[in-house]
Amino acid sequence: MTSKYGKRSEIDVPTWIQFYDQSTSGRSLVETFVSQVFLTAHRARIEHFLPTLMALGNAAGRVSAALGLRPAASGRLFLERYLDEPVEKVLAASAASRIARDDLVEVGNFAVGVAGGGRWLITALTAYLQATERSWAVFTCGPVLQNAFHRLGIDLIDLGSADPGRLTPEELRQWGSYYESGPRVKAANVSQSHAALSLQLEKECALSLLWLGAFQAGRLAA
Repeated sequence: MTSKYGKRSEIDVPTWIQFYDQSTSGRSLVETFVSQVFLTAHRARIEHFLPTLMALGNAAGRVSAALGLRPAASGRLFLERYLDEPVEKVLAASAASRIARDDLVEVGNFAVGVAGGGRWLITALTAYLQATERSWAVFTCGPVLQNAFHRLGIDLIDLGSADPGRLTPEELRQWGSYYESGPRVKAANVSQSHAALSLQLEKECALSLLWLGAFQAGRLAA
């Protein structure tokens, strides 16, 4: 996950979500955002984007975070170059469960432009995949993104190293310093992710009610 952190302000909070296929107006702006974040973080020059892009934006209309999506059933995934077998077979062995390729979605192009954006992105992704009845998300990520998932209570299954030796020399040059962080291929179960985030949201709702109640009590006591 690539990040560019700055001082958080109210305007940084995402207020909209938009999906872009390859013909949707405005997609080029999201691609530019992803490219700029990777260039800043890793000196990487990203030219490959997944078929569907999901963007979160703030009240000022600016994109604050984005990612890409590709159904595994649509063909060979980018991350499968790191694996010796199709991803559903590798995941089935690790999860000790039968996995259908139709149940998988590849997630990539993770780009975050504001502090806290990773949490918003993961939350929106999980809600979307749960609604579309997908079972698994598979992706390549470094330690920062792994930590973001773990902090949200989401369990990740390790599928192996994202070995830069599987890339051509030209591809490796385009990725700049990205592979220096030791990225791994991971899988997240959508149902477990949704349950973990639902619990977090319930706790935050309860905390908000406690906050308002205490504030109102203070006003009455003043």
